[in-house]
Amino acid sequence: MLLIDIPVGIVAGQVIADAGRFAIKSGNKELISKVRSVAIIFAYLFTTPVVIYFFMGWPAWETNYFWRWVDHIQGTPSLAIVGFMIVAMSFVPTLIGFETGRLLVRSNKVKLLRVVYSCIFFLILVIVYLSRDLTFNIASTYTNYENKVFVSFWSNPFFIYWLVLTVFFWGSLIVCYLYVNNKFRKI
Repeated sequence: MLLIDIPVGIVAGQVIADAGRFAIKSGNKELISKVRSVAIIFAYLFTTPVVIYFFMGWPAWETNYFWRWVDHIQGTPSLAIVGFMIVAMSFVPTLIGFETGRLLVRSNKVKLLRVVYSCIFFLILVIVYLSRDLTFNIASTYTNYENKVFVSFWSNPFFIYWLVLTVFFWGSLIVCYLYVNNKFRKI
């Protein structure tokens, strides 16, 4: 959902910056560029597929039922433009997260960086909790949402897919953190 995709991308970028803190503190532009590349690759391989999967299957849900037009884009050329925006939405927050994390690491504020991304992660949990009616009752279209035609999250295969993709994403971020931290620790 849009409300959590953006903060999730920011957290991912900041976690990767934290993992690459040794390279960032070294000031070596080439090493910093390599860590930034990891953030971009992570957004491409892990964040983007999750966002695209949910948008292609449940566009009204993925956009938090903000707009009616999402009901009318499937099978049209507009889907390509919206698809590009969705991909950008997964890259831009990750890069913003990485760059803000890089600035905090460079300023020797790694503890503050960890507090920031922990707070954003907590905010994600709060958003999911506060929007639980929208999150756990799925309307496939905006029209169904307006008419209160929902499918329960718990009784639909969507729940399993959501759970698998959520575990996949956060598990991949942990593996990425460990990889980057180990690779650049020896700087």
